[in-house]
Amino acid sequence: MKFKHAMTVFVCAMLMATGSVAVAAGHANAQSSTGGGTFILGTSVNEVISNQNPLTASGLSGDILGITYSDTLLYEFSNGTVMPWLAQSWNVTNSGKTITFNLVHNASWVNGTSKAAPLTAQDVVYTFHVIMANTTLDFNNIDPYLLNVSAPNQYTVVFQLSAPTVMMFYYLGGQTIIPYEWHTYVSNISGVGNYFNMNIGHQLSCGPMILQSVSGSNINLVANPYFFKGKPHFSKEVIVMFKSSTSMIEALEAGEIDATYVDPSNLFTQLNATPGIKAVAYKDTFSLVLWFDLQVAPFNNTFFRKGLASAINKTQILNKAEDGLGGQASFGGLPWTQSAFYNTSVPYYSYNLSVANSYFKEAGLHIGSNGFWQYANNTTVNINFAEIPISDWTTAMSIMQQQLAADNFEVTYNIIPVQTWVTETFINPSFNFASYFNFGPLFGNPWFDLWCAFDSQGYWNFEHYNNTTVNSLLSQANLEVTNQAALNATLQKVQGIIASQVPIIPIMGAKVYYAYRPGAIGGFYPQQQLISPLDSLYAHAVVNSSASTSSGGASLVTIGALGAVIAVIAVVAAVVYSRRKKE
Repeated sequence: MKFKHAMTVFVCAMLMATGSVAVAAGHANAQSSTGGGTFILGTSVNEVISNQNPLTASGLSGDILGITYSDTLLYEFSNGTVMPWLAQSWNVTNSGKTITFNLVHNASWVNGTSKAAPLTAQDVVYTFHVIMANTTLDFNNIDPYLLNVSAPNQYTVVFQLSAPTVMMFYYLGGQTIIPYEWHTYVSNISGVGNYFNMNIGHQLSCGPMILQSVSGSNINLVANPYFFKGKPHFSKEVIVMFKSSTSMIEALEAGEIDATYVDPSNLFTQLNATPGIKAVAYKDTFSLVLWFDLQVAPFNNTFFRKGLASAINKTQILNKAEDGLGGQASFGGLPWTQSAFYNTSVPYYSYNLSVANSYFKEAGLHIGSNGFWQYANNTTVNINFAEIPISDWTTAMSIMQQQLAADNFEVTYNIIPVQTWVTETFINPSFNFASYFNFGPLFGNPWFDLWCAFDSQGYWNFEHYNNTTVNSLLSQANLEVTNQAALNATLQKVQGIIASQVPIIPIMGAKVYYAYRPGAIGGFYPQQQLISPLDSLYAHAVVNSSASTSSGGASLVTIGALGAVIAVIAVVAAVVYSRRKKE
C-alpha cells in the first residue's frame, strides 16, 4: 500500500486542478460532531467504494482500508522514523540478512463488529506467501531478496534475506498484512490479487474503525471496540464526498462538516480568518522544483543550471505563487522533512543576477547583437517552459518566465494538457522543456529518496541524471544497513555531489493544508505527521504522545485530511512499476 500511496500523492494535485476526477451529485445532510461522537470529514474526491482488498485497492477505497485494516508491522512518520505498531519490537541480525518482528499479543481481526480471530504470525507468513505467489502484488520487488519467512511461535516472524538492503526493513514493516482466514475464501493464493474481500460491513479488519456502509455520498464508519490501541476517540466517522472543493469549503464554513483538506493555498488565510475554523499548514514530504531533461540543451550544461538556479527569485515565487506557505529547500536532493539527514555544508543558490550571469558565461554563452543570450555559434538560447493547468504552478512558471526574460533570455511558455505532459516526461525518451513540479518519491527514507531520484537506475530519475560516483556511493550505502553512522556519512557525500551539479533546481519545500472546527473536534495533533499504515486521507495519533517511538495503549484522536487522494494516472504507474520490476 505504501508505494501506491506515494504514486497517488505524486500526481494528485494535477488531477484535482484539471477536473480529472468524477464527483458525486451532492452530499447528504450530515450533522456536525460535538467531539467524541461523530467525526465528519469532507472530501472532493469521489469514487465507487467497492474493492476492499487492501493489497490492490487505491484512491479513496485504499485510504478507507488504511483505517479499517491499520495492519502494518510498523507505523512510519513523514521524517522516516518509525514506531511499533502490529510489531511491538524487532531485531536486525546476521549483517542485515535476518529481520525478526515480535508481534503485539492483543490485536484481533473483526468480522463486522464481532471478534473473529487474534492476529498471529500465521497471518504475516500467509501475507508474504501471497505476495511471492502474485508478482503483480509485489510493488516493492521483495521476492528476489526474500529467501524465507517463518513463524517460530505464535507471535514471532523471521525473514531471511539473500542480501542486506537499506529498504527491505521498511518494505517488510510497511507491508499491508491480510488475515490467514482469507485462505477459506481464496483457496489458490495466486488468485488473491483478484479478490475483492467480503461485503461491506463484514470485512475482516483490525484497525480503529470499521466500514459499516456506503450510502449515497456518505461513507459511514464505526469505532472498532476491539482495536488493540484502545478505544477510538470518536464512535462514528462519516466521509462526505462533495461535487467540488468549493461546495466542500462552504460546508465547513456552515458547520456541516468538521474538517477537510484545503486547496489551493490562498484559502489558508481566508479560512483562518473565519470564526470557528482553524487552518493548519505543515511540511510535506517533497520539494517543488524546476525539473528538466539533462540530455537536452541548454539544461545539459552544469554551469547553465547553476546560473539558472541563481537567476530565479525563489522567495518571490514562494510569496506570490504559494501565498508564503513553504520554505527553503536543500540543493542536496532531500526534502525538508528529512532535514535531520541534510549535508548542511552544501551550497544554496540564492537569487543573484551577477552570480547567475557569471555562470552563464562559464557555460559558453554571451549576449548577442539581438540582445539575447546566445551560444558560441551565435544562435539564440531558448528556454522552453511547459506546465499543466494548476493555478499555483502556472503562476510560478509565469514568474520564472518574467525573471529570465528580464535577464535577456528568450523564453517560451505553454500550458499543456496533463496527458500530454505525462507522455512527454514519463514515456518519451527525452523532453525539451522545464516544468515546475512537486518532485520526490515520498517514501520518507533518505537513501531511498536519493536513490530513486538520482541513481542512474532510480525509479524516478526521469531527468536522466547519471553520475558514476553517485551511483557507486548509493550502492555502497545500500550495504551499510547495520551501520547508521557509515550510511549517513555516505549519503552526505552524495548530497554534496548533487548540490555541485544541480540536476534539478529546488524552488521551495512544500506544505500541506487542512482546516477543521476546533469547537466540534476538540483539537488535532498536527505534529504527528503520519504516512503509514493509516494513509493520506486522515490518521489517528496517540493522545498526549509527542514521541514518534510511542506505542502505548492510549485512546486516539483523529488527524484530519492530510491529503486528498485521487487515482493514479495509469500510464505513469505502469512506467514506474516496470522500472521497479526490471531493477
